Amino acid sequence: MADPAGEADGDPVEPGRRRAAGVRRARSPAAVGAVLRAVAVSVLGVLPAFLVGALAVQIRADLDVGLGLFGLAAATLFTVSGCLARPGGRLVQRLGSRRGAALAAALATTSLTVIALADSPAALVAGLAVGGLGNAVAQPSANAGVSELVTEHRLGVAFGIKQSSIPAATLLGGLAVPGVALVFGWRWAVAGAVGLAVVLLLASLAGGRDAGRRAGPARAPAARAPDKGLPRGGLVVLTAGGFLGSAAATPTGVFLVDSAVAAGMGAGAAGLLFAACSVLGLVVRIGFGWWVDRHPGRSAYLFIANLLALGTLGYALLASGSVPASVAGGVLAYGAGWAWTGLFHFTVIRDNRGAAASVTGFVQTGLSLGAATGPLLFGFVAQASYSAAWLTTAALSLAGAVTVRVSRRMVRRSRGLPVGGRRPLRSARRHPPVPSPEEEMHR
Repeated sequence: MADPAGEADGDPVEPGRRRAAGVRRARSPAAVGAVLRAVAVSVLGVLPAFLVGALAVQIRADLDVGLGLFGLAAATLFTVSGCLARPGGRLVQRLGSRRGAALAAALATTSLTVIALADSPAALVAGLAVGGLGNAVAQPSANAGVSELVTEHRLGVAFGIKQSSIPAATLLGGLAVPGVALVFGWRWAVAGAVGLAVVLLLASLAGGRDAGRRAGPARAPAARAPDKGLPRGGLVVLTAGGFLGSAAATPTGVFLVDSAVAAGMGAGAAGLLFAACSVLGLVVRIGFGWWVDRHPGRSAYLFIANLLALGTLGYALLASGSVPASVAGGVLAYGAGWAWTGLFHFTVIRDNRGAAASVTGFVQTGLSLGAATGPLLFGFVAQASYSAAWLTTAALSLAGAVTVRVSRRMVRRSRGLPVGGRRPLRSARRHPPVPSPEEEMHR
């Protein structure tokens, strides 16, 4: 079976050498703790938006919010997060990952509290805006924590686990509906999320200092080769690809249930589909991260582009309006069209580990603004036709796939690598040439 990615984006890396170099450090309690903390912080960063999306029926009825206005409210968190992602990343670069996580948890606690007490659409939007502040800090904090303590040969699976926070947040939101909202009311479901945020806040405040700050500059936690970095133009185009892919994927977490019901599926079955797709999205993100760790000679950029292209097919199936196609489309949308974000963070952090928070703030601008634009555009188009909304989503996903491929060509060209797309001969792949010292510096 053909690999989902093409040749490497840099010089070949011998897997055995990487495993031998860092296996003990990668499996240390500190590294495991960093990944778990990153997951918790990332979940809290996006939980206000997806919890509100899962509770849409109850919130809209209680606060008298129309579909278009609700889409605008759901987009608020990601709009604020996108606008403040770069300064948030620079702030976390100075504060460190632990203090950044504590700040993100405090902002998430405030956001969820305001939402739980909201008595008008304006109050709901205000709560989500505060959540955007929290997410602008949460994502750089999570990425910096992973980068500090996880060695390169486990970096892919670490970011796969970390990015499983998004389907985990949608899953928590989905479970909150039958478990709490339908029994006690939607406000109690949000109050439960406030409790989770407080727990993380206390845990962050009780933790020690960041590993890099404890060790000092002479004893950095993960000794590694100099960062390859990304050319400015390639980083900008990659951010644009993240914007398009995120604009296509995020409406799935907000509108899948309502769309499935409109296609003729029962409300209970639509909820089960939502939960099953969330679990699928969680599992495949971790699996894809494991795959790129096991195949360091394959291009993560092409893998991302291929997943976005598969997502295009899933959105097209959702546009058909039939129940079987909606099920298949939901599976493809979650399993491919929304499963690339861990790989996306992996590609930029792998080459910029010394400035993980700052570079996360850069690309998070595109991801968050896409996550804001997608539900807003989808909500207004869906008022006329769900089919038209899903077809628009498919076009965005296809454009994202093309843009990521363009960014890969720019990165390869900046490193003096061929951009014609031909794979090396099989014998060359089996016996990769030993890079010169100059090549080693630019890997």
